[in-house]
Amino acid sequence: MVRKKLVLNACGVKSLGGVKLFVQAFELLVEAGTEITVLYSENEFYNELKNQSLENQYVTFIKLTNKRFLHPFLYLITNKTQRKLIESNDAIVHFGNFGFKTNNKSFVLIQNILPFVSKDLKNIVLKKFISRSIKSSDYVIVQLKHMSEVIGQKFANKIIEIGEIEEVTVNAKNKSNRIVFFGSKVSNKNFDFMVQALKSITKNNEITVINPPKNINDFNCVYTETQDQTLSVMSENEIYFHASEYETVGLPLYEAQNLGLKIIVPDKPYSKYFMSENVFIYKYNDIKSASEKIEQAINLKLKKSSALIYNENWSKILNYI
Repeated sequence: MVRKKLVLNACGVKSLGGVKLFVQAFELLVEAGTEITVLYSENEFYNELKNQSLENQYVTFIKLTNKRFLHPFLYLITNKTQRKLIESNDAIVHFGNFGFKTNNKSFVLIQNILPFVSKDLKNIVLKKFISRSIKSSDYVIVQLKHMSEVIGQKFANKIIEIGEIEEVTVNAKNKSNRIVFFGSKVSNKNFDFMVQALKSITKNNEITVINPPKNINDFNCVYTETQDQTLSVMSENEIYFHASEYETVGLPLYEAQNLGLKIIVPDKPYSKYFMSENVFIYKYNDIKSASEKIEQAINLKLKKSSALIYNENWSKILNYI
């Protein structure tokens, strides 16, 4: 068997969602018999990954130590030996939204929607880097169709959608109308809106907020450190409340549904995939609309409910190498 040789550029990948996505892609591509070189910059996230792969002769790791803002420029962050190794591979996949130009085939994964929709200075600058990467890459990897639409028709012939959604039936949760939501300091997540909306509903509900920026006396505040802890807390509830203005995927929605929870979600492009009776869609940023949907969810009792399973088919990109 002739092994395909692939570089995975994971420099700058820090968020839990980003690391989870990378690890899934890495494991699938290793299982597919691909020879892999990983470029990384964050020790704490890759120690376990490296330990799991030390005995695999087809996995190589290269650490890049230069500042993150230099990473779009290959010749500024690599030495001659590293560049030669990188370009001896069949292709390179850039995680973290932007990469650098190489002489081999290149893919860039766009997993941050904010630079395309937000007008603050940080995201304007990021969009310039990302647009540069899209133009210099052979292919653009996105997760779901609404991300393809954000990037636009100009690059439609480059786009590969790897997200796949499957509908299943699960046992519905009926936990005395308990509601759960996530805390966040990120303005896009609309934490303050959720607090206001939940304070406006009937007061006989137990409401839990996971990892709030600060303790809130009105709610049960829970702090988690791992995904397993987070899912355990979510599973003790009946309703999941979500309010983000933008999402590339919105993984907590899928996780909540698979735990049997009803979901309350705004009328945004990322929520268009959810259409079953246990989904309550409200007018974005409208407290009255959100409160009405929460009350409707409280009054709906189900034994079984529909749930969407989200997966990513990374084997798709091997067909383009």
